[in-house]
Amino acid sequence: MKIVVGKMKTENLRDGKILNINKDLYTVISNDSVFPCKVRGKLKDFKLTVGDNVVIDTINNTIESVKQRKNTLIRPLISNIDKLFIVQSVHLPEFSNYLIDKFLVLSEINNIEPIIIITKLDIANKIEKKEVKENIKYYKKIGYKVYTNKEIKKIRKEIKGYTISLAGQTGAGKSTLLNKIDNNLKLKTGEVSEHLGRGKHTTRLVTLIKVNGGLIADTPGFSSLELNTSKEEILKGFREFNVNCKYKSCTHTGNDGCEVKKRVESGKIKLSRYNNYLKLIKE
Repeated sequence: MKIVVGKMKTENLRDGKILNINKDLYTVISNDSVFPCKVRGKLKDFKLTVGDNVVIDTINNTIESVKQRKNTLIRPLISNIDKLFIVQSVHLPEFSNYLIDKFLVLSEINNIEPIIIITKLDIANKIEKKEVKENIKYYKKIGYKVYTNKEIKKIRKEIKGYTISLAGQTGAGKSTLLNKIDNNLKLKTGEVSEHLGRGKHTTRLVTLIKVNGGLIADTPGFSSLELNTSKEEILKGFREFNVNCKYKSCTHTGNDGCEVKKRVESGKIKLSRYNNYLKLIKE
């Protein structure tokens, strides 16, 4: 990609997408060209985000307008995400199906396709491997795509033509995964602190990177996620809870005879998923 500054012989107005924001400088990609842009006065009071689809003036290098968003994530602050790669480590930081379920809810309520990617399976002990394999089997059973970081060819196929955000704990191996997908990236990776059980922050700014015909957001790692949403939306995030319950508007938290509770008791719904649902409802 080449950086384009100043006048061009082509028509001056183009569609583009914001790749990153550094103070008042917006890096915008349009086709295969990248423009360092400023915001016109009428948009200065509007909070633009990475991922925004915009119209730019390539003569003045200004953002003229912003298009309607498909979705917006708050942390990291990014818009118009098609897929969420939920990167979860098996060992250091330890595996957390609770965090996965939080990200799945986030995806479901924002119309984002979630894809779970498991890392560090090769260094896990037998107990860790057994737990993770049981979880992988269940997530696939209820319709989610799950890959390990050894299945790079399959992961690459998920990228072309899409805007993707990476999500997961610091130290889970997000930057390492990107380096495996495209070894020309050479993104900096940090060693995990054994004392803290989490990694050092190696990614500072939210940035969309052109990878394999798509755009991937390498974002600052985080170990917590707050869902500012309703109980109804959280329920929507647990797709296997969409059953015919005899109680209208049942939240599946207390009624005897609740169909979801029956399925939990029979093992059709994983107990840990149900417990994670209850925990999210309380939060």
